[in-house]
Amino acid sequence: MVQEDSTPYTPMPYCSYSVYHRHDKLYRDLLNNKKEFSLFLQDFFCYSLSSDITKYNRNFITKDYSNTISDVIFKLTNKPAYLLIEHQSYPDHSLPYRIYKYYSSILEDNLNSKKSLTKQDKIPLITPIILYTGSASWNFIPNFQDHQFDYTYNNNLKNGKLSLSYNFINIHDFSKEELLNMHSMIAFAMAIDKCEQVPELIDTIYDVYHVCSNEQKEYLRRMLTYLLKPIIPKNLYENLLKKFNNEEETYMEELIERMKRDLELRKQAATKEGRQEGLTKTAINMLKRNMPLEDIADITGLSIEEIKKLKIA
Repeated sequence: MVQEDSTPYTPMPYCSYSVYHRHDKLYRDLLNNKKEFSLFLQDFFCYSLSSDITKYNRNFITKDYSNTISDVIFKLTNKPAYLLIEHQSYPDHSLPYRIYKYYSSILEDNLNSKKSLTKQDKIPLITPIILYTGSASWNFIPNFQDHQFDYTYNNNLKNGKLSLSYNFINIHDFSKEELLNMHSMIAFAMAIDKCEQVPELIDTIYDVYHVCSNEQKEYLRRMLTYLLKPIIPKNLYENLLKKFNNEEETYMEELIERMKRDLELRKQAATKEGRQEGLTKTAINMLKRNMPLEDIADITGLSIEEIKKLKIA
């Protein structure tokens, strides 16, 4: 069981703390997991892979010869088809350039791997997917041609615009309830990221814990270790890590209940402190008007001794 600590309860920003986070590495690891990626496709595109997929490892070389790495690229086994996934935690208006660079690099790789092309050879199919989980709104237009300069020469001279469409998944397009009804840890992570207040965060963690698989609980543990650190008492956070490291399955429910009790006590303490501060200010204002001490005590509920101390101060 979780031991109650004797740390005095002091007010904390439990009702205003925003918990939007950028879990870039967590999302990258989830997208790199074939099982989680397959669940992601089912959740957001209602698409079940009919072919096995393999990771396509490729570093793209920029003009200054520095490496840039796409988040994830999967290749369908024995098919010239690729799934290119980019995770964004903030709006980036250079994204169309980057996607096009990855797209053309995959095509070049395929061309270089063949000694020569035949009439039957087809250009590989590349499907770009953008997953956006940032707190800022982003009305991204998911088509390359809409980001290109718009100019019409005349009817005889085509402008050559590229109609390269993107699959754009925006966290703001889904409710927390919708995400919790899905099956991928990516959806569950997005549900947690949508929480704006700590009580909501606690309840959502509890909900995710009860719907995720044992494998997904490891990702949940990783989220908790840095989500909760700023907002719960240090000894409670240390107990969390210790219990998770010992893989005590029953601890999560105990932890949630402990956090709820901790939250309620802190809210009560904050309310009591606020009420006390208000009564003190009222008593001081009455003293300034030279009201009798007995009348001030009757109105505020403060003792004569407390009021005398305020008078001296």
